[in-house]
Amino acid sequence: MRLKSLLVPLAMAVFTGLAAPSVLAGPSGYPVQAPPQGIYTAGTVLVRIGAAYIEPDNKDVYEGTQSFLVEDPSGDVVGEVPVDVFTRVNLDDDTTWYISGVWLPIEHFGLELYFAADGSHDASLFSSARSEGAFVGDFSTGISDFDSYTTSLYANWYPMDPTCLIQPYVGIGVSYVDFEDEFIRPVFRAFGEEFGVLRLGSDFNWSAQVGVDFNFGRDNGWLINLSAMYVKSDPSLELGYDTTTQPAGFGESVVLPVRIRSDLDFDPWIINLGVGYRFSF
Repeated sequence: MRLKSLLVPLAMAVFTGLAAPSVLAGPSGYPVQAPPQGIYTAGTVLVRIGAAYIEPDNKDVYEGTQSFLVEDPSGDVVGEVPVDVFTRVNLDDDTTWYISGVWLPIEHFGLELYFAADGSHDASLFSSARSEGAFVGDFSTGISDFDSYTTSLYANWYPMDPTCLIQPYVGIGVSYVDFEDEFIRPVFRAFGEEFGVLRLGSDFNWSAQVGVDFNFGRDNGWLINLSAMYVKSDPSLELGYDTTTQPAGFGESVVLPVRIRSDLDFDPWIINLGVGYRFSF
């Protein structure tokens, strides 16, 4: 399931909140009632906790080709033959937990600190080789399990009247994404030996979000929150593995050392569904 499809109902919820009237005027001749008490006023604090679904914008987070010039170890082929090795790394999605806190220094504007931890992403690798346009061989394997940690700071705008129970918002800010490896599987195994290394770094970049709070009442601090975040994240990638291939005409196979240093195109979408509590100083 792609996260883009989940943004439609979220956007509908936000626009429903924007369309809701904030104040209903009474009929002429009746006493004017006191306006309802604001709930998103200056000094309001929101604390939320819930589930976060993290999905890379493109699960193929790296694609690249490395070229080699190789000779037949058996000596049957004279000269060097070009071999191109294509590598693709895939990261899957995961559901984890998050916690966030929001403080409104003034009406309509808030600062939010968000943290999502232990997003476990299985990594897999696909490798194929071609020599002078001819297919030589390929293989694929699971290579690692990585935990992602996302910390974000947002400046949010709440366009509705502070008295409204439905409070949509949009925010923009910065995010820091870090990866930790749980375990590394061998990329290539031969005669009991293992070859392969995979490391993911961290990245500090921009982020944006849209969300909505559904408050249970003006005198009830509990609320339900739904939000969608886009996090720009290009952590460093260090990948090395040895692959065995045998171009046409070679008497023996050759081992090609693939070594990659690049950026990972992670860029996750994060859908959050949680419960929160509102209070003020």
